[in-house]
Amino acid sequence: MTTTKQITIHEQPHGSTWAHVVAWVAVIAGLTVAFGQNFVEMWIRWFPAWKHTQFSLYERIVRGESYYTHGPLVPMVSLLIVFLLIRFTKVPVRPRPALGFTVLTVSLIVHLISCLARVNFASAFALIGVLAGVILILWGTTALRRLWFPLAFLAFMVPLPEVSIAQLNFRLKMVAADWGVRLANLVFINAVRAGNRVFLDGDKTLVIANVCNGLRTLMTVIGFGALYAYVCRLRAGWRVVLFAMSVPVALVANSIRILGLIAVAHFWDEKTATGWFHDASGALIFLLAFLMMFGIERLILWVRKSLGNRDVADQLFQDVRRDDQDEHQASELLHAAAARRGWAIVVMIALSAGGALWLNRSIPPMWNQNMARQALPGTLTVSGREWKSYDAELDENTLTILETTDYLCRRYFRSDAPLVEFSIVFSKDNRKGTHPPDLCLQGAGEGIVAKGPVLVTDVEGRGDIHCRELIVQSGNSKICFVYVYKCGDVYTPSFWKQQFVILWNGLTHRNASGALIELSTPIINDDVKEARRQIVEFLRVAVPYLDKGLQ
Repeated sequence: MTTTKQITIHEQPHGSTWAHVVAWVAVIAGLTVAFGQNFVEMWIRWFPAWKHTQFSLYERIVRGESYYTHGPLVPMVSLLIVFLLIRFTKVPVRPRPALGFTVLTVSLIVHLISCLARVNFASAFALIGVLAGVILILWGTTALRRLWFPLAFLAFMVPLPEVSIAQLNFRLKMVAADWGVRLANLVFINAVRAGNRVFLDGDKTLVIANVCNGLRTLMTVIGFGALYAYVCRLRAGWRVVLFAMSVPVALVANSIRILGLIAVAHFWDEKTATGWFHDASGALIFLLAFLMMFGIERLILWVRKSLGNRDVADQLFQDVRRDDQDEHQASELLHAAAARRGWAIVVMIALSAGGALWLNRSIPPMWNQNMARQALPGTLTVSGREWKSYDAELDENTLTILETTDYLCRRYFRSDAPLVEFSIVFSKDNRKGTHPPDLCLQGAGEGIVAKGPVLVTDVEGRGDIHCRELIVQSGNSKICFVYVYKCGDVYTPSFWKQQFVILWNGLTHRNASGALIELSTPIINDDVKEARRQIVEFLRVAVPYLDKGLQ
């Protein structure tokens, strides 16, 4: 009797053995060129001291204040999850080129527009859409459904716009200080808050600095919450609930840290609270937040079980686990790029890479410090009194944050009045614009205790000009800052309007130059109104000179 052996022959994907390798290398190389500038900028945001080559590698990583030091870990975690999903679950190759090319095209257009407008965070988010489009074109919707989380998780590596961080930074600082003081009073520690300062018995004072405001905790815990909700034992909407709880968890954990700082300062001294305990509690706060997330999951499971509901998954991805029939899955996924649609992706990404390089080129501004120096008189007559001046230099830390050395800092003085500092800052790239002063002040370690609008009326040739005011606590004194952006012929206190006007002027071939105009003066005897009035009078007199000199 003859025994016939059945031999299973797996159809080899189309394309030679090297074509798929070349295609994937070309795609990766194109993405590297197209989005390389974005990763460079993100790296600087992750590690602000990286530019200082005189520091050691360790110092370049740990120095500076960043809320995204977890950034480099995010793509590594995403790649690990992708590997595990491909290794242990079914990821069939069922291409959807029509849908995929639509997603890819839209994402690349968003990327190029973001490069033109210098909106790095939008361009970085566009990368997620580009990757989703590539997956749809080569592998299909089933693969995208399987890999959606590691793609979406990449959003946690992208730093938010600095102006948004400044606003969130200020609000979280106030919330952290308020909650910490309330908790301290609940445990019979007499504490009073004034701005970002906490006053205790015995003339003790704590300053709630930026590193205590919870922003770093919030970013990190939300990222962990997303990852934990993805792998937890809850199902359906309860995963969303657990993820949403990461926000209050971060706020509560940070408030407990503030309570600890207040307690240490109360029972010992401020030096101990702001010294080793401050650093140690910064690490412990993450452990506390993570334990709270674990506890919330257990609580939800206990409540569901008590109500007779079963909300526990038997095994992660139980219904889509790989079996023997999927032995050649990795090979099929790899060979998918060798088809014509793979080379079409290469061409599209290569074209966008060239466009990104061209759009990311720097365009020097038309305005500069020499023009400002000539436009702004060295002697000004304000409210019938003559003010003389001298030019000064901004500190290195401020210039690092501003990312420019093109500025004019002129200090006006009288023997019978506080000094008024008049600064005009230009960006070295027209389309990038200038940072809000909030960032420079906080980066220099100052505490912003109040913000609000200011109106300068009856400006010659302008009418009214809307500005922005910052009240800053510097040691035991306060300083009043008022600023406004000049972009082309427009004055605005809005960073976003500045960005839009500069972009629009560049597209319409108008004067796309921009400048930050900032004035400051000390607040004497807590008289904020007088300090504000002095600055408003200076702006009313100076703006017509700037209009003539900066055209």
